[in-house]
Amino acid sequence: MVGMERAKIKACIRLILEGKYPDVINLLKQNDKGSEISLGIRFAIEGIIDFASDRTKEAYLHDPKNLGRLRHLFRDRLKSVWSDDFDKDYFETWVYFISSLQRKTRSKSH
Repeated sequence: MVGMERAKIKACIRLILEGKYPDVINLLKQNDKGSEISLGIRFAIEGIIDFASDRTKEAYLHDPKNLGRLRHLFRDRLKSVWSDDFDKDYFETWVYFISSLQRKTRSKSH
């Protein structure tokens, strides 16, 4: 992730954590010069929206053990020699989301 792409990802994750899914979709549709995002990042964000907005997965989202396990799994996938640019962008975005969610969960508990 570089420059404007990173800023756009951070904005998307912040909006997802706030439950503002339509705003994320609108942000993804914006193709400002220099802020285009890769296909791996786009698919990750769309998957994160699906996951975060699914009420049946709400308990999973608030379980630190499950989040830690998922983050670890995705970090391992990032390190794989078989990962291409799509995989790296996809899994890095998911790891960033999970880390942000973990920070948000910890700050609420204190």
